Amino acid sequence: ITINANKSYGIVGPTGSGKTTLVDIILGLLVHTSGSILVDDSELNSANISSWQNNIGYVPQDIYLTDDTILSNIAFGQPSDTIDFRRVREAANLAKLDDFIMNELPKGYDTVVGERGVRLSGGQRQRIGIARALYQDPQIIIFDEATSALDNLTEDALMQSIDGLQSQKTLIIIAHRLSTVRNCSNIFFMKNGTLFDSGTFDELKNKNTEFKEM
Repeated sequence: ITINANKSYGIVGPTGSGKTTLVDIILGLLVHTSGSILVDDSELNSANISSWQNNIGYVPQDIYLTDDTILSNIAFGQPSDTIDFRRVREAANLAKLDDFIMNELPKGYDTVVGERGVRLSGGQRQRIGIARALYQDPQIIIFDEATSALDNLTEDALMQSIDGLQSQKTLIIIAHRLSTVRNCSNIFFMKNGTLFDSGTFDELKNKNTEFKEM
């Protein structure tokens, strides 16, 4: 597969088709046993894997939150005196979270979320995870079924924001719902551990019955 900078890519397929394995190889979490991964014509290896990973923001399906403020959880790992509040709010706004924080939480960004975010809903925790990735301003953002905990209206609004990043970031989106990847530049359809087909949403829908039935 070829992934070009500042484009968006969907990875879809039934359970067990190899979606997460493919992304783990791209992330460098799994070492490929054959073939090679080239980044700007340089082969990915143990010497350059750290610099590659520093360019990637990863949003998993299950977000880890500390028993701290929303501000600290978005700017995760940053000392409190170095947090850029303007960037935190920009990231939260893109994640469709800023209105909720400012208008519904009495302490705003200083609200403590509780252990593992127990005081927040699943969708709110997920949006904090997305805002966290955006705050780090990586060149590549990988969403691993990151919108699965959101209702359809929130997902639609969030995907509009994500679609707006297409010319600025390289996006890789693993999705269960086909609507999530509708606007991607290209979609990789996985099946039985292999790349079964690829193309735009309309191309796959018109030529592939199995894709339509997902």
